Amino acid sequence: MKHVIIGTAGHVDHGKSSLILALTGRDTDRLAEEKERGITIELGFTWLDLPDGSRSGIIDVPGHERFISNMLAGAGGIDLALLVVAADEGVMPQTREHLGILSLLGIPRGLIAVTKCDLADPELLELVEEDIREQVRGSFLEDAPLIRTSSVSGQGIDDLRAALFEAIQSARQDPLPLPFRLPIDRVFSLGGFGTIVTGTLIEGSLTTGDKAEVFPGGKAVRIRGIQVHEESVEKAFAGQRVALNLSGVHKDDLARGDSLAAPGSLLGTRLLDVSLTALADTAFPISHHMRVHLFHGAREVLARVVLLDRDILEAGQTGPAQLRTEEEIFTRYGDRFVIRFYSPLETIGGGVIVDPLPARRRRMNEKNALDFQIMAGSDPAARLALAVDHGGQDLALLDRAAYKAGIHENQRAALTDQLIQEGRIISLTDRTAVSREALDSLGRKASRLLQRFHTDRPLEEGMRREELRTRLMPRTDIQLSDLVIDRLVKQGILDSQKGLVSLAGFSVSLSADQEKAARELEALFAEAAYSPPGLDELSLSDKKIKVDPLISLLINQGTLIRLTPQILMHKDQVRAAWETVEKTIEEEGQISLAAFRDHLETSRKFAMALLEYFDRQKKTRLTGEVRVFYS
Repeated sequence: MKHVIIGTAGHVDHGKSSLILALTGRDTDRLAEEKERGITIELGFTWLDLPDGSRSGIIDVPGHERFISNMLAGAGGIDLALLVVAADEGVMPQTREHLGILSLLGIPRGLIAVTKCDLADPELLELVEEDIREQVRGSFLEDAPLIRTSSVSGQGIDDLRAALFEAIQSARQDPLPLPFRLPIDRVFSLGGFGTIVTGTLIEGSLTTGDKAEVFPGGKAVRIRGIQVHEESVEKAFAGQRVALNLSGVHKDDLARGDSLAAPGSLLGTRLLDVSLTALADTAFPISHHMRVHLFHGAREVLARVVLLDRDILEAGQTGPAQLRTEEEIFTRYGDRFVIRFYSPLETIGGGVIVDPLPARRRRMNEKNALDFQIMAGSDPAARLALAVDHGGQDLALLDRAAYKAGIHENQRAALTDQLIQEGRIISLTDRTAVSREALDSLGRKASRLLQRFHTDRPLEEGMRREELRTRLMPRTDIQLSDLVIDRLVKQGILDSQKGLVSLAGFSVSLSADQEKAARELEALFAEAAYSPPGLDELSLSDKKIKVDPLISLLINQGTLIRLTPQILMHKDQVRAAWETVEKTIEEEGQISLAAFRDHLETSRKFAMALLEYFDRQKKTRLTGEVRVFYS
């Protein structure tokens, strides 16, 4: 069962903190300045005891416009909104801004409390309620219960408590099976305990003793102790306000806006693909390349808005955009965010992250619209397929693709198998895949490279595999690029043999003159026996024909064997030389360089080249001054 967090919203001095005090008996204003000024400055936290014995956390946010940033630090963990409007003032600027923020953050449900009803006559109350209903029309609060209250007289407090309990019951659901994540909204230390952080556990669960990682920074820490509603517990769950005692980190190394999460569970970026909505009543339409304050979780960073299909996003409009942040940020697919105008600070829009790890996009590209339609859609298989395709010719790690597409770990294997069966992705290893489109593109690129190679070097049977690998996929791991080439061979696009890759069906075709010259070269090496000519000594009777391509052909065909970079020998001589070595070792148990040289009636240079060749072939090995069979 998911625990539910209640969050207040509303204009300054509309009685949010007093209402919570009346509901819970606890005062959320903890700072001396808050007591003195009578307004909430920092986030306040308490809980509501429910009739079934459970508790729901309450976040009391500041209402003053100067403290909206503090409000946003806590708003990301809210499941149920309590919009507070004072009867003696009605809807005010921060009422509207808070309502807009809650809508942008995707808060699914809420209630409306009209406070200070003891200060307004019935006629004014009717007008205030009409205005409230007009302001929330079209929002998630359009059909929300509206309850008249007074923290002074106690009017409506029991009714509000009952309505909250009913809303909490309907809001509870099974949480998603995700690793734990906690946006940190307070950091402090206590004598005898050390570093303490607080926040709303928005995903997963954590247990005393668990290891955790701080994002950004990557600092490894351990959960020494957990408190929920001021009581020590062994385990905390999504939807609970928690205080964590951490070991392995000093409080000065942490700050509001950091996230505490399962080790390795979050990935950082400075690019976000988002579905961006401009507030309906914003005074500042969102323009391309606008600099903004981006609020995500409890964190605030500066960013540039890149509008992908227009130059201006007018009030009330929604469109695809890319946010380019000035600091690394750690998000998940589907996370909500808010943006505020750079100066003056005013909320102008927000939305949902549809790709937490995108590549840099070009504006006005027709591919953007389809990508956003898929990534923002409800088909997880389509999102995963597109995320794999985004890996392109660098290939895709399946865990990274799943992260991009918002695929939970327990869904990934089944969805991957489905996509493989449908032929939409091709698995290269259990961790790596390539999309059908990317593989087809690689096949076309390989064909172009080899066609050019065959044209330039018609007498060579193919390109060396390592050369093709480097030119085809220069940034990819060698083993993975080899797997891609193997896949293209399996599809009949390429041929591969003897370490050479060619276009499928390609074979060397010699003209009559070339055929004659090749036989001339072969005869030259055969007649030279164990004293072959040097490469710089070779010449042909037909001077128009180049020697080097024919030499390469004869080597690839196995007619000539390269003993060293400068020494070639006919295959028949090499075979006969091995027979001599084999017979001598069988009879005498060994063979020396001098004996071998004398038997072949050749020079030490050529005898040594042959013996070292046999060593490399693992037929023989050198022991002292002689060679024996390799073992």
